[in-house]
Amino acid sequence: MYLYVKAIHVFAVVTLIGGMLAMALVLRSAIASPEATDVRRFGEAVLRWDGLVTTPALAIVWMAGFTMAFGAGWDSSLWLLVKMIPAVVLSGLHSLEALVLKRLLREGRRVHPLFGAAAFAILAVFAAIAWLAVVKPF
Repeated sequence: MYLYVKAIHVFAVVTLIGGMLAMALVLRSAIASPEATDVRRFGEAVLRWDGLVTTPALAIVWMAGFTMAFGAGWDSSLWLLVKMIPAVVLSGLHSLEALVLKRLLREGRRVHPLFGAAAFAILAVFAAIAWLAVVKPF
């Protein structure tokens, strides 16, 4: 059963990261040319995708992750507790990206230039999570 849950978890993670990177691309494009109609159309599509696919994938990542952790007896492992920090950061970044994209599309608010580095942040945090999950250093 563990391998099935792990496969679901990995699939959901890939889906989540893909959706977050798509949002990061839209936000970066909005920084470069905020009035472009292509940014608006792509942004609306990515926002729909986020609601239908990316956000449910995030929920599945957490549920499958907790299922694996408690099922394997890792609930008190230090590596898992440390891994929770970047996992929470990634979840928060997802919520922040979605909020900024909604405000851009609904209210025309400008995107802060820091969101230009969102893709890098997503990949860096994901790399830390993957390293902790695979290596289990402590």
